[in-house]
Amino acid sequence: MSALATLKELQAAHDGLRAIERDLAAYPPDMKRLDTSAKASEKKLGELEGTLEKARARAEAAEKQLGQATKAEAHARGALKATTHKGQYTIAMRDLDEKERQLDAAQKALAEAAAALKAMEAEKESLESSHKEDRRQFNELMEIFMSEHENQVAAKSMLTKKIEELNGQLDQTTLTKFGRIMQSRGGKAVVPVENGICTGCNTKLRTPLIYQMKAQGFIFCESCQRIVYLNE
Repeated sequence: MSALATLKELQAAHDGLRAIERDLAAYPPDMKRLDTSAKASEKKLGELEGTLEKARARAEAAEKQLGQATKAEAHARGALKATTHKGQYTIAMRDLDEKERQLDAAQKALAEAAAALKAMEAEKESLESSHKEDRRQFNELMEIFMSEHENQVAAKSMLTKKIEELNGQLDQTTLTKFGRIMQSRGGKAVVPVENGICTGCNTKLRTPLIYQMKAQGFIFCESCQRIVYLNE
């Protein structure tokens, strides 16, 4: 089989595979709703995990600050008890008042951080539960859906195998170019030339390229870079 024949057959196999994949991805409304819901919860869970990490860090920092404030308050209280001089007592009392305010603020900060963390963890648990249920129902419906499309599933497997076999018949340079064009041109890499015009981009080919194409079997379109051949 010539390289052109292989390329044309490879393009046809990809076209058939793409059509089957579109059909298999056209879920009924119930499946589409479950799939959309599951994907939305997956996205939200990913975002929530990052927020949770920050919340855990804030809670740890607040707990550390509370520990420091507790020690500072205890030290100030001890210093007040040990004070005998009236002037020093006033200073020690002011210091204790300040440390008590700092302790109250640290306790409040920890309570707020802990409450926020608890709420996020509860939200995560709820999301995980709903996501699991959505996926369970979706998978049940998917089994029914795939059994109803058994012929297409079999055809997809055959086309996938055929594409692998055809890939092996092309040299690596041509195969690499074919793959790159498939990605950049919406899955259409091989197209015919009709009346001197590339049917991929509707650009008229120069006469020397037409002769080159006749001699070689195929060339690459100057405009869209697709693999083009004469449709005779």
